[in-house]
Amino acid sequence: MVKIIVDSGSDMTRELAEKLDVDIVPLHIKHEENTFLDRVDIEPDQLYDLLEGSSVLPHTSQPSPAAFMSVFGKYPDEDIVVLTIAKELSGTFQSANLAKQISERNNIYIADTRQVTLPLMDLVLEACALRDQGKGAEEIVQNVEALRDTVRIIAVVDTLDYLQKGGRLSKTAAAAGNFLKIKPVIGVKDGAVEVLAKARGKKSVMAQILNLLEKDEVDLDHAYFGYTGKDAGILEEFSASILERYPFRQTDSFQIGAAIGTHAGPGAKAIVYRISKKEN
Repeated sequence: MVKIIVDSGSDMTRELAEKLDVDIVPLHIKHEENTFLDRVDIEPDQLYDLLEGSSVLPHTSQPSPAAFMSVFGKYPDEDIVVLTIAKELSGTFQSANLAKQISERNNIYIADTRQVTLPLMDLVLEACALRDQGKGAEEIVQNVEALRDTVRIIAVVDTLDYLQKGGRLSKTAAAAGNFLKIKPVIGVKDGAVEVLAKARGKKSVMAQILNLLEKDEVDLDHAYFGYTGKDAGILEEFSASILERYPFRQTDSFQIGAAIGTHAGPGAKAIVYRISKKEN
């Protein structure tokens, strides 16, 4: 039996991980003098309370190699597949590889997912399905890495304040953008977060998102909707507008946690989907 290990940057809930027999290695969340383990010492709702109640932005850091070694040690006789947040966004991938080297085990396989948050979770769910079909660890990693570039996320940030607090935008630019009601539409490409478009107003946002979707050959099998903050209700109009044009056979919604939430702030909305794989 293959054991699957992920980090909390996947935004997989503890309940879902337990159901799927997946172990989660938590990222660290640092705020002023305090350090928390993501989804262990601090839940997403508490994180968003911190964001809204403090001028100092919390930030995340990768788990240590020792944290991975501790989990590896629980499964001495099992092949292990590790799926981490994109190495371009975090040192988690490097920590997992260092832990593998220290362990001197040749039955640990670490995938370069190039993803974060719900797209990463989609890859984890795929890995679990392959495991349950009896696939081996090496084959699971090969399939995940073949699939990773077919998973897409399109998200819209509600305010520029948190990008400014995190040093990714100047205070002047954030103030001007908020005044003009500019909302960046973002995605992940080759492991890095990038701005896909900029929109002004709700109608323009949806038009930009639908335009981006139209550029892809969208696989209608399933999609996930994600939100930052504490109110899942912000997804209702957003998801309805998309589902009117793209009737996915299966959908679900999840709260986005620390890895993206600390930089996006509350109020962000996202859709995660796959594009159809092109045959060679």
